[in-house]
Amino acid sequence: MVGPVFQTVQAWSVITHLGSATLVLPTLALTVIGLWQSRQHVATCVWVLGLVLSIAITLVSKILFLGWGIGIASLNFTGISGHTLLATSVLPILFSSLLLPDQFRFRVAGAVFGLLLGAEVAVSRVVLGAHSVSEVVCAWLIGFVVTVVTVRSMKKQKQRPWIVYLAPFILLFAFGTKHSNYLPTHDWEINLALFMSGHETPYTRLQLHALATE
Repeated sequence: MVGPVFQTVQAWSVITHLGSATLVLPTLALTVIGLWQSRQHVATCVWVLGLVLSIAITLVSKILFLGWGIGIASLNFTGISGHTLLATSVLPILFSSLLLPDQFRFRVAGAVFGLLLGAEVAVSRVVLGAHSVSEVVCAWLIGFVVTVVTVRSMKKQKQRPWIVYLAPFILLFAFGTKHSNYLPTHDWEINLALFMSGHETPYTRLQLHALATE
């Protein structure tokens, strides 16, 4: 009984690491370079701006809770899921840029595939107990907006730089969870929240619900 459960957890861990910063950031870098070299300058700028804004919103939501306990108890919301956001706003653009970008329907197909992967990452975060449903849904919707705006800003092109084809291989490191979990982003968020709030310990989900019942 323990064996199948362990294997299931391992499978979800592989999926969840598709949204880890360790894998997504180098994937993002290669895709940005590929888009820029493809003369998709407007789409690249729109994408990067959308990512910066969405990541900033995600970070603020987490710091507000970890540092001051600001959340929504009725929705079990303590902060936007970073894994889900990264997967949903980066992977769709990666696969969209790989699939015949001179044909809009194939470009959309690549984006849809990436969004589905982002949805899988969202489910994995809930299954593994890292986030609630409201937190991953919010992240997926933000990533969806970033993806749609970026894809719509892309122009026709018939050639793609070879460098963009390297990006999918980075995702294979998801099967080695120790490597894909190298960047301690959550610890950084906690340290930043405590530094800004002046508190010694971060707020927890249990405290959010305890305060709501008082």
